[in-house]
Amino acid sequence: MSNYYIADLHLFHKNVCKEGSDFDGRPFDTLEEMHNTIKERWNSVVTGADHVYILGDLAWKENENSIAFISTLKGNKHLILGNHDKCKDQRYKQLFVDIQNYKEIKDVYNGKEYHLVLTHFPIAFWNHQHHYMRNGKEHEVWAIQLYGHVHGSIEEDMFQKFIFDLNEKYDIKCKAINVGCMLHDYTPKTLSELIERK
Repeated sequence: MSNYYIADLHLFHKNVCKEGSDFDGRPFDTLEEMHNTIKERWNSVVTGADHVYILGDLAWKENENSIAFISTLKGNKHLILGNHDKCKDQRYKQLFVDIQNYKEIKDVYNGKEYHLVLTHFPIAFWNHQHHYMRNGKEHEVWAIQLYGHVHGSIEEDMFQKFIFDLNEKYDIKCKAINVGCMLHDYTPKTLSELIERK
């Protein structure tokens, strides 16, 4: 069993592809093409035993079509609410193990347990953010932030510059990773894949 992470799928949102305004610059002419790619890539890596943490903005419309599509995606799905997630339909809610605004979990990378802070919106400061104490010793508990929302935009560049400055300019070691699908081949990724890509 593995954990996977992904955000900002924007299913049934035509403006993320060339069928609409293409504000996201995705390489898809139609929603159908995007949906087929996402489903194929998702189900090629995720098994029924795996857990997938979806960090917001899963679907533009929560109707019969989105319910039917999401039900074909493998794994135990956990939804961290984004600004486009309404979750008012009980049939839609039943697709998920849990639905929360914010979540903290543990995962393993290279045999070591890591704490993760899962949120849709990138946050400047989070629980257990600092890797090292002022005396240079490693904290027993420190957390990596996983987030979405900003896609591959100027806001992402600004946020990552802030994280870089904390690390390099102020020697405050911390890590935050954008798990937006457009940055990761429209495929859910493990913590190992996310860390090693950075």
